[in-house]
Amino acid sequence: MTDKKPPEEQIEEEPAAVETEGKQLQEDLDKARAEAADYLDNLQRLKAEFDNFRKRMLREQSEFLSLATQEIIKELLPVVDNFGRALAHEIEDGHLDDYKGGMQLVYNQLVDALAKEGLTSEEPVGEPFDPAKHEAMMRVDSDEHPEGTVVAVLEKGYLLKGRVIRPAKVMVAG
Repeated sequence: MTDKKPPEEQIEEEPAAVETEGKQLQEDLDKARAEAADYLDNLQRLKAEFDNFRKRMLREQSEFLSLATQEIIKELLPVVDNFGRALAHEIEDGHLDDYKGGMQLVYNQLVDALAKEGLTSEEPVGEPFDPAKHEAMMRVDSDEHPEGTVVAVLEKGYLLKGRVIRPAKVMVAG
């Protein structure tokens, strides 16, 4: 015995199966479209949140730099005041040494204020020449120093928190 149905019955069942399969495919497609729309919505929200975060961080960074600059300026204002007083003061005969001593105090005050912010100067005389920290202005013959050694500083170099912000201009033994 065979369970085969006559061809007429098979033809009648096929459209029903095709229709059921088509409905299932349409449901799957609708579900996939809904998931894609949900993913797109989430992605757009995350992008907007990230843009807002980035803008907020830039604004906060700018405010921080502004406050840091304000603190440095507050440190330097007494120096400016003292320079103003020194320039307004008339030098009397025989008091040039006092004036020079006052200017030295103001200079020291300025150097101290900058040092509080992490600025240090470099005096590399006797050290080997380092192109990362020094700028060679001239080469000179020297019996006292080996070749490639800094023999004189023409302009001090400065480091801010260990990072070179201005290389020292130097003469190098050649």
